[in-house]
Amino acid sequence: MKKRILFNGLGNRGWIGGLYYIKNIMFSCLQNPEITERFQLTLLIDPAHADIFSCFQGNEGVDIRIYTGQNKIKLALYEMRLVWLGGVKYCYALELNKIGRLFKKRGIFWIPDFQHKTLPEFFSREELARKEESDLAMVMSRNTMVLSSFDAAHDLKRFYPSHTCPVEVVHFVSYIEPEVRAVTPELEQKVREKFGLNRKYIYIPNQFWQHKNHIVMVRAIELLLGQGRMRDYDFVFTGKLNDYRNPEYIESLKKIMESPSVCDNIKLLGFVERTEQLAIMKNAQFMVQPSLCEGWGTVLEDAKVLDKVVLLSNIPVHQEQQNRKCILFDPHDPGDLAEKIACTAGRAELPAHATEFAGDVEQGIANMYREAAEYSRSLARVFIA
Repeated sequence: MKKRILFNGLGNRGWIGGLYYIKNIMFSCLQNPEITERFQLTLLIDPAHADIFSCFQGNEGVDIRIYTGQNKIKLALYEMRLVWLGGVKYCYALELNKIGRLFKKRGIFWIPDFQHKTLPEFFSREELARKEESDLAMVMSRNTMVLSSFDAAHDLKRFYPSHTCPVEVVHFVSYIEPEVRAVTPELEQKVREKFGLNRKYIYIPNQFWQHKNHIVMVRAIELLLGQGRMRDYDFVFTGKLNDYRNPEYIESLKKIMESPSVCDNIKLLGFVERTEQLAIMKNAQFMVQPSLCEGWGTVLEDAKVLDKVVLLSNIPVHQEQQNRKCILFDPHDPGDLAEKIACTAGRAELPAHATEFAGDVEQGIANMYREAAEYSRSLARVFIA
C-alpha cells in the first residue's frame, strides 16, 4: 500500500489563500511520476471549502476526506487515527498547534513570507509575538522547511541565521484551468452587465491589507485624473475594503476613493466569486499588483495563466517571479506608477500590440502545466529522501 502525504485544509480554513496554496501544491505533486508512484495524496477538508478541491474528484491519486464534525476532541482523535494508523508519512504545511505538535516528526513546514519581520509596523504587538513564537519553533526544528521563493529563503537566513531546519524552495503555479474553462463568452457578458463594466478598465484584484499597498494605486489615479489623463478608463478593485489591523489606513483609502475627483472612475466590487474574478481579469486591459510583500504572489500566477500584462511592484520576489509581460515600478512612487499606467494604456490601444494585451489563454495553460512539472522536482526532493 502506498504511503500518504496529508494536506490538512482544516488548519487553513480561516485563510482562503492557504487553501489555494494547498490546491496548487497538490496539483504540482500530481505532475510528478516519482511522487504519484510512491504516494497517495490525502486531503482533510470541511464541507464549506470542499468545492475548492472539486477539481481533484475522481483522480485516483487523491483521497479527499470531508470532515463534517464540530467537536474539537473528536477531530483530534480522527486526525490521530488518520496519521498514525492510515499510513501517513508526511503532514504537509503542518500547523504547529497542540495537535500539530503530536505529528511533528512527520511534519513539513511552510512559511508563506516573513512580512512580520519586514513590515512589523503593520502588526499589533500581540500578533508579532504570536507569529515570532510560531516561526521560531519551526525554523529551530529539524523538519524540512518549504519556502515559496528564493527571496523568502534569503529572509530566513537574514532573520534567523541560526536556524536548524533544512530548506527547500518550491515555487507554485495557480491551478485554475477548470475555472478558466468555465469562463465562457456568455459568462463574460453576464459579468460585464452585473458589475457595469462598460468601459476599458484596469484591474487591481488584491484584498485591502495594508501591505498590498493600494495607497500607491489610488494616489496614482489621483495624479492621472488630475492631469486630465485616463478619464475614459475605469479602475476596478475587488476584495472587501477592510483591514482589522489598520482601520485608519482603510479610512484614508476610502476618503480618496470616494472623493469627487476620482470616484466616477473607480469601481469597488467587493468580494466576487472565483470565476467572476477570472472573467474580470481576462477582460481587463491590464492589471496592477502594487504589493510591498509577497511570498510568491498568487495574483501574478493567475495573470500568467491568463497571459495578461501586469504592472508589478519592483520588490525582490516580484523580480524573481516576473515573466516577459511584467512591467516593474517603484511601489513608493505614485508618479512612477502613474506614468507607467498611462504608457501601458497607450500601448494597449495600438494595433501592433493587440495580441500581447488580448492574451493567449491556451499558451498560459500550457505554461502552467510545464512550470508545475518543473516545480514538482523540488517537491520530489522533499518527499523522496
